[in-house]
Amino acid sequence: MTEKIIYTIGHSTHSFEQFYDLLAVHNINCVIDVRSVPFSRIAPQYNKPILSSKLKTVEIRYSHFGSEFGARHTDMNLLDNDGKVDFEKVRKTEQFNQGIQRLHSGLGMGYRIVLMCSEADPFDCHRFAMISYQLVKEGISVRHILKNGKILNNTTLEDLLIKKYFKRLPQNSLFDGTVTIEDQIEFAYRLRNKDIAYSESESSQKEVA
Repeated sequence: MTEKIIYTIGHSTHSFEQFYDLLAVHNINCVIDVRSVPFSRIAPQYNKPILSSKLKTVEIRYSHFGSEFGARHTDMNLLDNDGKVDFEKVRKTEQFNQGIQRLHSGLGMGYRIVLMCSEADPFDCHRFAMISYQLVKEGISVRHILKNGKILNNTTLEDLLIKKYFKRLPQNSLFDGTVTIEDQIEFAYRLRNKDIAYSESESSQKEVA
């Protein structure tokens, strides 16, 4: 059976030419924009009308999945007690799961898909902590394209999660040895969620996906 692969990328402040080169190396022919608002103050070349037009000229399909995969939510049902977006709650929504099914369909049609957001580092972006988390559970391999063109597998980012939050993770003790590495990863994802999630009260100066 052919391995299912989805890439992710952050547009950062790349010129369109730099961005296209990163896509071309991996034969990407479909860009899924996962920003809630497909516009950028700091990199206007990634405003939806401009980007979709330029991608069309190089025969790359563009689609905006803001309602399916965007990070901004103000619905109280999708927030935690601190008013931050709870990724676990978002992943349970009908729209999110419709987005996942559309990705499966796209892969089945032969598209080589990249999920695009604004953050250069996937570790700082919901495309890792919210979306890639679910893709892996769906049996999809996730590969993150970095600014320098190198690839990070999702498992490498999970290793970084463990390293960053190790002192805050549940640990086995002399009397309790039931904590697994999977338990620790799940806990670390929740901590990362807290650190990067959108909060309306904190978003005034930050360009949030």
